[in-house]
Amino acid sequence: MPFNEPFMKRLLLLIVVAAFFSGSCKRAIEKKKEDMIMAAITDGVWMVEQYFEGASNISSVFHNYDFRFYNNGSVTGTNGADSSSGTWSGDASNYSISSQFPTAGDPIKKLNGVWKIKDSYWDYVKAEMTTSNGINILHLKKK
Repeated sequence: MPFNEPFMKRLLLLIVVAAFFSGSCKRAIEKKKEDMIMAAITDGVWMVEQYFEGASNISSVFHNYDFRFYNNGSVTGTNGADSSSGTWSGDASNYSISSQFPTAGDPIKKLNGVWKIKDSYWDYVKAEMTTSNGINILHLKKK
């Protein structure tokens, strides 16, 4: 039995509406995930727990530095009265975070670049960055 034209129009409309809501739900879920990740990053103060430049553990140079990430993409690194400002952005699609401190000296400028996130949770991030000298490893921990 062939379908009549009004039935086909209603079926097509139903499919379009279902596809729209399906896409809207997916976007809403993705937005909620992004919001949760942003809240985890921007809520609190972070410290460099470990930093390896190739095989050299230079974590101690970051001792007493605190880092604060903001929703507007800015970040500050503070050690007492010494403060460096920069920018950061995350890319959920390739699990990376980028940071730039354009006027900072050592050790803060060592954080400049794109970091590939290897592991993370609400209170820590483990990331790596490949450089011309090898792989740098960064472990951030929330205070």
